[in-house]
Formats: sequence, C-alpha cells, structure tokens
Amino acid sequence: MKKWAGILLTVVLLCVACCASAATEVHIWHTFTEDQQATLQGLADAFNASQSDYTVILDSQAYSGFTDAVYQATANGTGPSIIFNYGSEAAKYVPDGKVVDLKPYIYDEEIGMKDIYESLPAALKAEVEGFEKEGIYYLPSYTTGPVLFYNKTIYDEMGFEPPKTWEELGEQAKAIYEAKGIAGYSGADGLTDLMQSLILQSGNGYIDVENKKVLFDTDEFLKWLTWYGENVQNEYFLDGPTISDYISADFNAANVASYSGSCAGLPYIELENFSCAPLPRSINTEWYPSWNRGPIVFDKGEDVNKGAYLFVRFMLQPENETTWVKAVNALSPYGATKECDAYKAYTADLNISLQALQANLDVAGALPNITGSAQVRDALKETAQKVGGGVDPAEQLKILVDTCNTALQGK
Repeated sequence: MKKWAGILLTVVLLCVACCASAATEVHIWHTFTEDQQATLQGLADAFNASQSDYTVILDSQAYSGFTDAVYQATANGTGPSIIFNYGSEAAKYVPDGKVVDLKPYIYDEEIGMKDIYESLPAALKAEVEGFEKEGIYYLPSYTTGPVLFYNKTIYDEMGFEPPKTWEELGEQAKAIYEAKGIAGYSGADGLTDLMQSLILQSGNGYIDVENKKVLFDTDEFLKWLTWYGENVQNEYFLDGPTISDYISADFNAANVASYSGSCAGLPYIELENFSCAPLPRSINTEWYPSWNRGPIVFDKGEDVNKGAYLFVRFMLQPENETTWVKAVNALSPYGATKECDAYKAYTADLNISLQALQANLDVAGALPNITGSAQVRDALKETAQKVGGGVDPAEQLKILVDTCNTALQGK
C-alpha cells in the first residue's frame, strides 16, 4: 500500500511540475536601474501570482548598444517579448510586422482596456496612433522630459535666475565661463531634444509624412545650429561628458554649471546646492519635447503576444501605474491613473524635477512615428556633435537633410 501511495504522490508531483512548466514565458529585456528593476520585478511577481497561464521574466541588458542588440536578436528570430522604449523605436519594426498591433486587444470585450487607453490626452493619442500602418504598436507607461539642472551656488553668486529663453541661456553660459572658467551649460543628456526644440520652437516643421522628407532645411534652423556650435567651440557649452557616460557626473564635480537632463535623473545628483527649472519653451512658437516611454510588444506568436499584452494591461492599472511612475521619477500620461487616490497623493508634493517637467507639459508636442524617424533623431544628435566640433554648420545641415530624407524614404 505504501508503495502505491508513493507512486501516486510521485505522479501528482510530476503533474504539478508539468502544469507549472506549461506556463508561457514572456521575456522583458530592459536597462533599468537596480531600484527600478526591483519595482518592475515586484509588478511581474504580482502578475505571475495572479494567474497561472503566463510567467513574466526580466532580463537585464547592457545600456550601451541596447537597441542595436534588440534589433539584431529580433532579426535572428530570438530576442525579447517586451522592451520599454519610444514610439520612434517601435516604428523600425512596424513595416515588417515584427511588433504587435495592440489595438485588437485594447478594444476586446473580455480582456480590453479601452477605458484606460482612451483616458490619454488627444495629443498623445495622436503620437501613439501616428504610425504608417494603422494600429497601436506601443503604449506609454510614463512621461518624463528634459529639465534644466543648475548649480544654485554659482547662479546665486552671478545674480542669475534660471533662463527663460535660449538667448539668455547662452548669455549666462558665456558669463559663467568668463567668471568661473567652466562651461555654463551642456545639452549632452538631451542633445537630440535640444535640436528638436530649436527646430520646432523657431517655427519650422519637422517631418512631411506624406512626402517623407524633413522640413527643417531652413535659414532659421541654420541660425540656431550655428548658435549651438559657436557656444561649444567657445567653451561656453560643454559638448559631452568627460567623467562618465552621463553629464550628471560633470555637474556633480562642478565642471559645468547647468545641463539639460531627464527629470528621472534627479536621484543621481550629488551636488550639495542645486535646483531644477523648466527649459525655455519658445522662440517663435511654444513647443516642448516630452518623453513618453513604454512597452513595445514583439510578435512571438499568439500565445506569447496575449500574455505580453495582459502584463501590459496589468501594469497600466491605476494603482500599479502609480507604483511604476514613482519608481522612475516620472508622471503618468493616463487620466485614469490621475484619478487614483495613490497618484493624487504622489503628485500633491512633487519634487523639483517633476515640477519643472510639469511646467512645460501644456505645450508638449507629438512627433510622427514613421520609418526613419528614429534615424532622424540619431542624425540630429550627430549633427550637433559635429557642428560643436567645428564642422561648418551649413555643410553639415545639408548632410543632415540628405541623411534624414534617405532614412525616411527607406533607401
């Protein structure tokens, strides 16, 4: 009898093990910090415990070369089920059908999240749905953006208030350099977005989606590109980090008096006396480059795709979304979350970086997510670096326009 009981117990245990191993795995590749990963792991654990069909697994990856690694792995038929990135990154994969259109899931009567999705503001919906191929290929899970971190000791000594215009920022940077011998400003951590701001705020268009060409081959943008290059060459602006991969290290060491950086970088500021302010929002037109980052689901087959979507839905429930945005020092883009008591408590006492972000969100603009849009971003950053290094701005602008148009036209 004991023998049969032992056999029966073994069979039961094997069945349990088989059932457990039958859960479909959903892999998230990410580059979040240790604390952010801990929060994401907590959400994954809670999701895994809430059902038995899917298991979400976090795979931490190197920050350097991350998007290239994802692209290569996806091309090879391997890689993640989910990454967190911008719509412009999803646009790389849309033409070949390698990312999942989440719209059918979002509006499904049984497993949908229509109420949450439709609580997004209209401008952000336009960005989320602004792909060449109709569909929803990424969902924002938090809003951040560049703010001005500044050395309050230096600003107080110079009698400066945070600049309201780019011209004033340049003038202050020059005065700081002449008085203190250090660069007054760096756009290094948000260089692409600085270029986009100078383009859009000076009254230019960005991308002509229909004709697949850029709209900033203008004298007005050339003027501001030249302005940036001259400030770098005169050492009023610092063109990149000198201590580590992040300009915040130079800021902490008082090698630069101010810089444009993500509000999410606040926990990494160690300077004793600093503050944050909104970046200039207008030249001729008001515009601000908010960053809306969130999950992109790669096509791994219907079962995995559904599991990935269900985790995304779980993560974007108001209480869970609040937990997540707090972990990444960000704001939620969802009206549904903003009505949550936990989120209201969080935003009742925002830190200085989020106050600076929030001050510009009323003029945040959406940019098209089409083939080549990510390459346009990369080309803008490279152009700024080359002009800062002494390349003729007019010649570099021509190269920039050709590079962007080639990428947009898929050549």
